[in-house]
Amino acid sequence: MLSRSDLTVVSNREPYEHRWLKGRPVCRQTDGGLTSALDPVLRRLGGTWVAWGSGEADRDAVGPGDVVEVPSESHSYTYRLRRVWLTRDEAKGGYLGYASEVLWPLCHVTLDRVAYHKGFWNGYRALNRRFADAVLEESRERPGPIWIHDFHLALLPGLLKQAVPERRVALFWHIPWPGPDVFRILPERRDLLEGLLAADCLTFQTAGYVHEFAECAHQFLGAEVDRSHDMIQHRGHKTRLTAQAISVDVRSIADLAKTAQVETYMAVARRGLGLRQGIRMGLGVDRLDYTKGLLKRLWALDTFFTRYPQYRGKFTFVQVAVPTRSEVEAYRRYREVIRQTVSEINARHGSGGWHPLEYLEGRIGLSKLVAYYRMADLALVSSVYDGMNLVAKEYVSSQLDDQGVLLVSQMAGAADELTDALIINPYDPEGMADALKQALEMPEEERRRRMSAMRRHLQMHDVHAWVDRCLRDAGVWWDQRQGSSE
Repeated sequence: MLSRSDLTVVSNREPYEHRWLKGRPVCRQTDGGLTSALDPVLRRLGGTWVAWGSGEADRDAVGPGDVVEVPSESHSYTYRLRRVWLTRDEAKGGYLGYASEVLWPLCHVTLDRVAYHKGFWNGYRALNRRFADAVLEESRERPGPIWIHDFHLALLPGLLKQAVPERRVALFWHIPWPGPDVFRILPERRDLLEGLLAADCLTFQTAGYVHEFAECAHQFLGAEVDRSHDMIQHRGHKTRLTAQAISVDVRSIADLAKTAQVETYMAVARRGLGLRQGIRMGLGVDRLDYTKGLLKRLWALDTFFTRYPQYRGKFTFVQVAVPTRSEVEAYRRYREVIRQTVSEINARHGSGGWHPLEYLEGRIGLSKLVAYYRMADLALVSSVYDGMNLVAKEYVSSQLDDQGVLLVSQMAGAADELTDALIINPYDPEGMADALKQALEMPEEERRRRMSAMRRHLQMHDVHAWVDRCLRDAGVWWDQRQGSSE
C-alpha cells in the first residue's frame, strides 16, 4: 500500500510562482490549462509537484530541498512544490527553442512556423536531464508512481527508467499528436519515441491521437503494436496506450459562479464594456497563440458584421487575450497583428461609441473570468488545432441557467466530447459567421437542451474523474476513501 502523498507529478510549467511585491515575494497562480486542471487534483490527492521555478522570486520562497508548500499556509489543503532551476541555455534551447519553436508547431501541424536549429536539441536533452535529477532525488524519499506531463519532457520516461526501472512511470501528452507524414519532419523522431516508450503508460486526449502515435512508433521504430492499438512492445518493454480527455473542476467553477463576488464583477463588467440593455455578448478566451485561431476568428467576426448588419450595435464580442511566450519573436509579431486587426474591424463597423469588438489583453483572475463566462450569450472556440481546449469546458461549467451557446472548432479535442455544441470549421469564415447568427437566434428551449446535456456530461467527467482514470490506466489504483493506492 502506498500513501497518496507518494505521488509525484512532473511538468515544465509550475502551478504557482513567486514575484516581488513591495520588497517581498508574493505567491500567485499561473495561467494555462495544464496547471489549472492539475492544481485541484494535487490539493485533493496530496503529493509532490516537480516543475521549473521560473518566477522572479521563486528562489527566495523555497525552503530546504528547493521545496515550498502551496497554495499557501492559509489554505487547509496543500502539497509540495519542488522547483527545478534551469540554466539560461536550458531555458533558451530546451523550452523556448526545441519545445516552443519545434515540437509545438509540429504537433499542431503549423509547419511553416517550425524554426528548427540543431542546437535546440542539446538544450532540450539538458532540460530533461535536469528534471530527471530532481525527480530521482525526490523518489529516494517518496518511492511512489511518477506522472509526467506534456511535450517538454518526452525524454524523461527513458531517463527515469534507466535509473529506477522498477518505478511506475506514466505520461500524459496534452497537445495533439501528428501522423507519420508530419512527424517524419523531426530529425530526432526516433529519440523522442524511444524516450516516450520507456513509460509504462502513455495517455493522449483522444483515440485519434493514440492511433497516430502507434503508427509513428511502428513506422519509425518497428515497434510491435497490437490490433486494438492499446499496447506497444519495443525492446522487450510493454507500454500501454490510452485516451482520456482532460477536464475541469466542474463543481468548483459552478460554486464560484454562484457567489456574490462574481455577481458584482458581472455588473461592473457590463458598465465597463458598455453593454447597455439589449446588447448581446459573445466571448473568446485564449492565450495569444497562433494555434488558437484568433486571427481567423476576427476575420469571421468581420464577415458576420458585414453579412448581418442588423447586429451592429446589438452584439458585442469580448476577446480576452492572455500574452504567452513573449520571448519568442513569432509570438510578439502575432500579438501586433491581432491588435491591428481588432482596430481595423472596429473602425469599419463601429459607430456612436459602440465597438463590435472589445479586446482585453492581459491576465485575468478566475472570479472575473467566470463572471465573463456567465455574462456571455455565446462562447467561441476556434482553434486551428487543439489537444482539448478547457475554455469550452469552463464556459459550460459556468452556465448556471443553461442559456448560453458554445461554438467549438472541429479541430479541438473538445468537439469529440461536447457534441451538443455548434461545431465549426475555423478555416471557413462564412460558415463561422452563419454559426454565430444561428447561436444568437437559437430558440431558448434548444439552448437549454444543448447546454444542460453538456453540463451533465462534464459533471460525470470532471477533472477528478479524469485523474482517477489516468492513474488506473497507469496501474495505480487510488482508494479515495482510505487515501491510498495499491
